[in-house]
Amino acid sequence: MNEHLARVPDLEDPTPPALLGWDDFVLATTADARCRAWLSWVCGQIPGARVAAVLVESLEAHTYVPMAVWPDAMQGLGRLAEVAELALREKRGIIRPAPPPADLADAAVAADSFHATHLAYPLMLDQREAGVVALEVVCADSDVASAMREIHWGSAWLTNLLAGRELDEAIRSRDRVGSVLEVIAVALRHGKLQQALFEMVNDLRQQFNCARVAVGLVDRARVKLAALSEAATFEKNTSLAKSYVRAMEEAYDHGKIVVSGALSDSDNFPVHRELMGISGATQALSLPLLLGARCVGVVTLERDDRPFDTEDLAWMEAFAGLAAPIVEQRRIAERRVIPRLYDEGKEDLAKLFGPRHLVWKAATSLVVLLVAVLVLVPINYRVGAKTVIEGEVQRVVAAPFEGFISAGFVRAGDIVEQGQQVAQLDDRELRIEQERWASERDQYDSRLREAMANHDLTAVQVQGAQLRQAEAQFALVTEKIQRARLVAPTGGIVVSGDLSQQIGAPAEAGKKLFEIAPLNSYRVILQVDEREIRHVQAGQGGHLVITGIAEARLPLKVQKVTPVATAQDGKNFFRVEASLADTPERLRPGMEGVSKIEVGSHSLWWVMTHSFTDWLILTVWTWLP
Repeated sequence: MNEHLARVPDLEDPTPPALLGWDDFVLATTADARCRAWLSWVCGQIPGARVAAVLVESLEAHTYVPMAVWPDAMQGLGRLAEVAELALREKRGIIRPAPPPADLADAAVAADSFHATHLAYPLMLDQREAGVVALEVVCADSDVASAMREIHWGSAWLTNLLAGRELDEAIRSRDRVGSVLEVIAVALRHGKLQQALFEMVNDLRQQFNCARVAVGLVDRARVKLAALSEAATFEKNTSLAKSYVRAMEEAYDHGKIVVSGALSDSDNFPVHRELMGISGATQALSLPLLLGARCVGVVTLERDDRPFDTEDLAWMEAFAGLAAPIVEQRRIAERRVIPRLYDEGKEDLAKLFGPRHLVWKAATSLVVLLVAVLVLVPINYRVGAKTVIEGEVQRVVAAPFEGFISAGFVRAGDIVEQGQQVAQLDDRELRIEQERWASERDQYDSRLREAMANHDLTAVQVQGAQLRQAEAQFALVTEKIQRARLVAPTGGIVVSGDLSQQIGAPAEAGKKLFEIAPLNSYRVILQVDEREIRHVQAGQGGHLVITGIAEARLPLKVQKVTPVATAQDGKNFFRVEASLADTPERLRPGMEGVSKIEVGSHSLWWVMTHSFTDWLILTVWTWLP
């Protein structure tokens, strides 16, 4: 029979065929040995089994690797790859005829290849393909289903085996992470980075039973020795310290864990071998602390007894993943101001001019464009000021003499014509006095005539003087009676004055009763802040928007800048007079609004910041000694 067929038990062997290989399966101490024993036992139960393999998922590489092969040689294993892959992809058992071999030179294989059948059954663990059993068998078609049933029934042992294998790996990972966290927690107890690194290397030395442990920090692509186990202080210029730095730089250049042994000639890490020659250690390991793609530090461990195994490497990788961000955060927190600004500026420049970071580049481009617009684009700067409309000429109606108000015919806002009566003073006493002086005038005139008839020269002179006095008094009283009738000196609008509520009230001589402004001539009064008055000059133009006529922008021209300031609301304002080029019909004296005087072109940046700049200069000047 072909050497690849299953072993047929000897008829004299007292062990039943069903129990062949069972002792090996029961007595196996490792998962690999138990899996090989199981595969050997299953192949012994399937007549015509020629090649078989158990493929399981690799926890490190996430691929499927052989865990057991039957028979012991790997010959013919490649023929099962296609059916194993199909079973894993479709997550079900697969039975299919074996394809013809590509190379028919092997006559022993070629003779039976066209009659062989390939079987594969996936090993499912929590809805996940944890492995696959693949088998090549030469048997009748009626025996294929029986062979698949044997694999299916026996796969429960492998499923439990894989579950236990993953459980053991999870327990080891938990213990590993727990011990890593203990080391990290000890380092975090200290507020200073230097003390934390010292405690960390001491714990690593005890954890791995090392001769020495050193840690270095990467600064601008150079490694600087930061801490050494069992040495609170050390001299950085010694040959040992320099050897540590060179070894760390070698690991930094490779960007991965470096493991070197003094008794091995196969590694390509001469600097580590040089370090071991100086320190006397037999094993050395350097671990880069990677934060993303950037190395922030390197840890170097030395042993004198045994090499570093895979479990040690897994522990160190877990430690590096947790320690790297902590070391970097502590280092950033303890940087001085200038190095911190330098590093942050370097990072920002790398984002701007390096690859990726499109958002940073777009935002920076927009900021540069905005700054260019602010600095280079000029605009017309306008000085704003509160504005009041006044008549160009205002006439006052005042009390001509002391008296009492008898009547008021107009009030503020009324339009009057020139000569129109606006008020009346009480003239009853004046008329009585006028009658008295008229009577005395007549008496003095009779006496004068009598003296002239008697040719009394002395009496003529006296009576003539008294007559003239009476006539003057009569004329004065008559003039007062006429002036008691107050009339508008010019046509226009009454700006102020309302006597309707003061009938009978006394009026002193010269008291202002009304103000009248003409309707065809106005004067614009602007209150310019003292901080902006330096920009305003006579002859500049601008526009005015009145509160009551907000839809119209009235052009104006500055006529005069008065050099006297007035205080209002805690600020100083200068009075600026301007004239309107066009006077709308609805414009009235006393209206208020806001004027904008165009004082020249400046950059938008100056327009937005000159007020703050002036305030800052004044504040600094105030505080300077």
